[in-house]
Amino acid sequence: MKIIPKPQKSEIILLAFFITFLIIVSLFFINLNNKCRGINSFAFDQIKKDKLYAVLAVECGEIVIEIFDDLSPVNSERFLKFIRSKAYVDSYFYKVKNNKFVEAGDLIYGKKNNLDYLKIGTGGSKEKNLKSELNKDYNFTAGSVGMVRRGKFDTENSQFFILIDDMPSFNFQYTPIGVVVSDINVLKKIKHQDSSGYVLRPDWITDTWVIN
Repeated sequence: MKIIPKPQKSEIILLAFFITFLIIVSLFFINLNNKCRGINSFAFDQIKKDKLYAVLAVECGEIVIEIFDDLSPVNSERFLKFIRSKAYVDSYFYKVKNNKFVEAGDLIYGKKNNLDYLKIGTGGSKEKNLKSELNKDYNFTAGSVGMVRRGKFDTENSQFFILIDDMPSFNFQYTPIGVVVSDINVLKKIKHQDSSGYVLRPDWITDTWVIN
C-alpha cells in the first residue's frame, strides 16, 4: 500500500493563498459586471459625416460627444486639443453629483500620477485661460458638455463638466462645447459622492480620441 506523503505547511499556505486570490479576482469581475450592467456599446456607424465627435473611454464604456465647433470655436478647439493629445487620459472625475453632473479635466492636480486631494479642482493646464463663449439661446439640458470656469468669466482652461440632468441655472453662465450622443447611462455609472460631490478614489478617463 502506497503511503501518500502529508502536505508540508508551506504547501498548505501556498494553496490557501492561491484559492484566496482566485476568490478576490472572481469577486472583482462580478462586481465590475454588476456595475456596468445595462450599458450598450455605441454603434459608431451612426456617426454623421458632417459632425465632429470626441470620445471619452471610461470603465463602463464610451462617452461620445458631438462637438459645437461652430457655437464655441475657441473653447471647443481647446477641448479637442487635449482629446487628441491624450492629455485627459488618466484624468479623474473628481467631482460627481449623483444624477446631476460630473467634472474632470484638472491636468495639474487631478491626474493619476499627480493627484492632490487638497487642490484637485483648482488647477487647469499650462495653457492660458480662454474667454467665455456664452450663448443666450443655448439651454443646458441632460448631456450638455461645458467648460468649467473659476468663479468669474473668461477663466476657462482645461476642466469640463457633463450634465446628467437639466440645469437651467447654467444657461448663459457657462460655455457649451458639446452634447453627449451616447451613452448618458455610462455617466451614471461613474463613482459619485452624495454630499460635497468630491470623490475619494475617483474613477478616471482611460482613453480619448476624435472622430471626424
